[in-house]
Amino acid sequence: MTSLPQLSTGNTVSVPSVDLPIATRADVVVAGGGPAGFCAAIAAARTGARTLLVERAPFFGGTATGAMVASFMGFYWRDLPVGGGIGHEITQRLIDAGGASGFTPYLLAEASEKPLRVRTFPFDPEILKLVMDDMAAEAGVEIRLHAQAVTPVTAQGSVRGLIAQNLDGPEAIGSSVVVDATGNAVISRKSGCHTENSAEGRRDRQPMTMMARLSDVDIKRFRGLARDEKRRLARLGVETGELAQQLLSLVSSPSGNDAFILMTRVSGLDGSDSRDLTRAETLGRDQVRSVLAFLRRAVPGFENAHLSAIAPWIGVRETWRITGDYLLTESDVLAGRQFPDAVAQAGGPLDVHDNASGLTLVEPPAPFAIPYRSLLPKDVDGLLVAGRCLSATQSAMGAVRHMGTAMATGHAAGAAAALAADLGVLPRQVPAGRVRAVLRAQDAIVDPPHLEQPASAVATPI
Repeated sequence: MTSLPQLSTGNTVSVPSVDLPIATRADVVVAGGGPAGFCAAIAAARTGARTLLVERAPFFGGTATGAMVASFMGFYWRDLPVGGGIGHEITQRLIDAGGASGFTPYLLAEASEKPLRVRTFPFDPEILKLVMDDMAAEAGVEIRLHAQAVTPVTAQGSVRGLIAQNLDGPEAIGSSVVVDATGNAVISRKSGCHTENSAEGRRDRQPMTMMARLSDVDIKRFRGLARDEKRRLARLGVETGELAQQLLSLVSSPSGNDAFILMTRVSGLDGSDSRDLTRAETLGRDQVRSVLAFLRRAVPGFENAHLSAIAPWIGVRETWRITGDYLLTESDVLAGRQFPDAVAQAGGPLDVHDNASGLTLVEPPAPFAIPYRSLLPKDVDGLLVAGRCLSATQSAMGAVRHMGTAMATGHAAGAAAALAADLGVLPRQVPAGRVRAVLRAQDAIVDPPHLEQPASAVATPI
């Protein structure tokens, strides 16, 4: 009979030690199947590595599907493409599957004082789930859904796999390289990696947003409202307490009469803490109810709207960021800085939600690069990171957490992990030039797009 935890004297429980056999081995194991982790797994498999992907949800996509943020940003700087490779392939397959119609100009934070023009890619999250299932199967990625990556496996000071908590118990997975794309940097932090932010400031992180899908919305009528009228309605919603911020942001679905609303705001809670996250989920759903009532009563186009879905979980913008061999900064973003070891290009915008004052949007003066060194946790070997837990300051992360950019960092991490496994070396020992060459061959964009005349970065407080 398996030993069970025993209640000891006082308020402690004695947990027996367990020796787990290595149930599965892979060249590369990826923790997290969101936009970054999914692309990392596809890239590793296509680069020749036996790859296993561990995801806690019953589907891939993370923020794009589970949090229902149904629009990709980060693929363009103005009209210049900066995102290619596997991420761009996903957009094309969505179009082919009838889940999207293409990239489109969009006025970000339209109902605010100073919005910003960007290019986005609206899509149907349900179709994205199908597209990702197909891609994983075609690439030969072994998958574990309903499995939580909980702790690293180490040997001789290097990460050599992880423990996944499956529904029927823990599973030990051995690998040459691990990619941490958990968003919360779970594997990195438990490996002893330093973090750029601290536990003391964990409730000062960017606020969370609960998305919802409304049906029977007259999108054309709402879009046709003058911007001044949208501003008036946004202010009215805040004054009545039915809107948490002066935003009337929505993404219309490819079907044309559904709207994904991005109008809630849950502040002062830590998205990596189960108790805080529980509170955030309930507050977010309560705000959706309030927003819906306001839209139906006051906003043209929403008179007959009804709630068809609330996102399975709240969208979390920021938790933990690792300290890597290079820390990407706001100055790097606002200078449009390039690096010799660039493995991804990005176009922003720098998009920082503040718990007190609202939102600041900044368009970089030019595309900027993400160096390979920002994917390498400092003082930890055998590990790469991708997505919003990579090495960046809070402000810089506001420019690289867009899903198009997260996909690019995942693509880079997966390719680098496969190279490290094939060469029998640590990821830090893989020449950045080798990674860049593989990425180019896989249609990723690693070199800076040609600019006629760089612009100036201007911060827009909202």
